[in-house]
Amino acid sequence: MANHDVIDLANKKVGTIELHDAVFAAPIRRHLLTEVVNWQRARARAGTQSVKTRSEVNGTTKKPYGQKHTGNARQGDMKAPHFRGGGVAFAPKPRDYDYALPKAKRRAALMVALSLKVQEGGLRVVKSFDLQEAKTKAVAGALKSLNTGDTLMVDGDNESLQRASRNLADSRYLHVDGLNVVDLLKYPSLVMTEAAVKAIQARLLGE
Repeated sequence: MANHDVIDLANKKVGTIELHDAVFAAPIRRHLLTEVVNWQRARARAGTQSVKTRSEVNGTTKKPYGQKHTGNARQGDMKAPHFRGGGVAFAPKPRDYDYALPKAKRRAALMVALSLKVQEGGLRVVKSFDLQEAKTKAVAGALKSLNTGDTLMVDGDNESLQRASRNLADSRYLHVDGLNVVDLLKYPSLVMTEAAVKAIQARLLGE
């Protein structure tokens, strides 16, 4: 266990919180990050690409000329891939790129990503992220006070923060249940509420 400062939105220390070593001080196994990032990106692929084959393009199936004695190569119809307007050979079709990845490996990679944030000094724990008004200006002002730059903000159910952060160009709000490796690696700074830290520790440790 290690103690970490808890601050308010004015960047003043208001307490401490215990960070479990298994979650926030795990060995940095970068191969796990690579595996989970590739898995997440595969799941996010739309897989909606579709190109017509020779059986799907418009055109006649009539043989263009006789099989022999024309001096030309033999042709079955004008929809073959080597003709202009013909179908595509081995055409890509809609498919699902998702594949299974063990839950234990996904959980371990999330611990590695969180530990990396702590190691790099990119984690800030705030007492709460209660805004006086649900406006982008309020969130931007809070992040400026925290001096975090491009930031991933993590909290529980916080509709005000969710609405107010939609228009931020370089920062994002994420519900603690949706915390993932790709977003953790994408943003240099991670701001979590005290409640979010406790929730993610309980989830990853199976408490």
